[in-house]
Amino acid sequence: MFSFVEKNKTAVQVVLGLVSLGLVVGVGLTGYSAMEGGESYLAKVGQTKITPRELAQAIGNRAVPNEMKPMVLEQLVKKQLLLEQAGLLHLDVSDDQIRNAIAAISDFQENGKFSAQRYKDLLAAQQMTPLDFQQRVRDDIASSHLLAAFSSGIQSTAVADYMAALLGEKRDVAMLQIAPAAFLPQVTVSDAEVKKYYDTHTAEFKLPEMARLEYLVFSQQELAKNISISPDEVKKYFEAHQAQLTGEERKASHILIALAKDAKPEAKKTAQAKAEAILLELKANPARFADIAKKESQDPGSAANGGDLGFFAHGAMVKPFDDAAFKLKKGEISGIVASDFGLHIIRLDDVRSKTFAEVQPDVEQKLKLEKVSQSFQKQAERFNELVYQQADSLKPAAEAFKLHVQQSDWLTRTAAKDELLNNEKLREAAFSDDVLKKKHNSEAIEVASGTLVSVRVIESKPAQSQKLEAVSADITAKLKQEKALKLAIEEGTKKLADLKKGGADTLTWPAAQAMARMGQSAVPEAQVKEIFRAAADKLPAYAGAEVKGQGFALFKVVKSTPAPALDATMRRQLSENMVQMYGQVEVASYLQALKSQIKVDYKLKAMAAE
Repeated sequence: MFSFVEKNKTAVQVVLGLVSLGLVVGVGLTGYSAMEGGESYLAKVGQTKITPRELAQAIGNRAVPNEMKPMVLEQLVKKQLLLEQAGLLHLDVSDDQIRNAIAAISDFQENGKFSAQRYKDLLAAQQMTPLDFQQRVRDDIASSHLLAAFSSGIQSTAVADYMAALLGEKRDVAMLQIAPAAFLPQVTVSDAEVKKYYDTHTAEFKLPEMARLEYLVFSQQELAKNISISPDEVKKYFEAHQAQLTGEERKASHILIALAKDAKPEAKKTAQAKAEAILLELKANPARFADIAKKESQDPGSAANGGDLGFFAHGAMVKPFDDAAFKLKKGEISGIVASDFGLHIIRLDDVRSKTFAEVQPDVEQKLKLEKVSQSFQKQAERFNELVYQQADSLKPAAEAFKLHVQQSDWLTRTAAKDELLNNEKLREAAFSDDVLKKKHNSEAIEVASGTLVSVRVIESKPAQSQKLEAVSADITAKLKQEKALKLAIEEGTKKLADLKKGGADTLTWPAAQAMARMGQSAVPEAQVKEIFRAAADKLPAYAGAEVKGQGFALFKVVKSTPAPALDATMRRQLSENMVQMYGQVEVASYLQALKSQIKVDYKLKAMAAE
């Protein structure tokens, strides 16, 4: 069966056209910046362009978050590479193949048969025509034919057993770290060394261009401070929305006579009789509710506590129980209430909710924001006009909207301490020629929904190098750390060599820990490899590895536990996983080879590449 049919199980997956190819392999790009030159496409594979619209369609016609764009675009590029190659190899797909593939998709079926109406409805919900979808299926089948060879490998029993033995072995290992801190007292750094480092690393000591700002925050929250709400408005809103505002909760106890939904008439009759007898006893002596609950209730969660269920909000319990509990008055006992769990007798113990005084500030703020939101857009336009037209000062806008002009700490083109100002567009505006050099107000920048900020530079500093005197102490500390690190690594390497040669083990080791080759998060992969590289035929065995920036780690293997024998099922699963793993590696290599044959032109600049 085609990969399209096997891998697309839901209607959402059906219309994506990416998952079906199994192309979730290394992307190779970690991010993209804005499109160059206003191009109308994001990438071009051969002569085929991949547009922003196709990017959105790939995830169901939704907006693509910036962090997802690199991955989705790369998947589309790889998909198109396969289609280009399939075309060159003349891997044609017949109409019958397409019809059979679509008919076999369960999402398009009703009562096990293909439904043309369901097919049309599901595609319409994804804003896709049948012709568009059929083309996607055609592309998918052609691509799957091209990739079929990469998922049909066979692994020998010997290879599977060998891999199982490697992956399943466990070792008990004691770990000891030789850290630079122990060597710091014995290292020294001369003035000449500090000067030499300073002269050869001038870029490290260059302070970036900086600016200090004054700014205005124009937001719905700020505007709401200047709007008054009358007590009558608050009271009216409270009365109309009292239930959700006060968050009423009820505390109840119950006695449960358990009864299955499908219980036979005899069982129902017996349970009803028992519940009625308990209810009569409670009416005669309500104070015995807790005692009777402990004795008679069949709810294991509350019986021992006298049936106490604690406080719960409206809708937290099953509906019949919830409806009954919220109709009772404090201290009142209900009649018999039937639910899916059985028969309940409920006593309302307490009611609690927020008072009007407690919710009044929130109601006032909500009403203020509602009033502001109705006119915010017009006022935002007026705010922007003011900071632009009177560009030499923020005061006119501040006075017009009763805002406070604030001042910032120093910020750079890449960062600001104030989270509100740590916005890329705002920083770009602050360091633009018009704002930085001409001292004009910036335009109003939207830094969050309903929040605009205009900035003005108070003072600025050009990029400049720090003097040696200012950084001498930092350089000294850095060079000392480097020397101490070198000594720690040398000491660790020497101790390891001595131990491997059979020298006396005078080290104080901590308790050993069990360790496996896979899934060991506490120890880096490179160190795990060293541990399992040590021969386990004669124990203890020793291994070691440099820990980048932290010294040297020594390992003492005190026990080796062989992997358990594989049964037939485990051997088959391991073989299948190995085939899949090797297949993915081969697919990645194949796609990389196609990139060297078919030109791929990215119209987004890569921010970083692996």
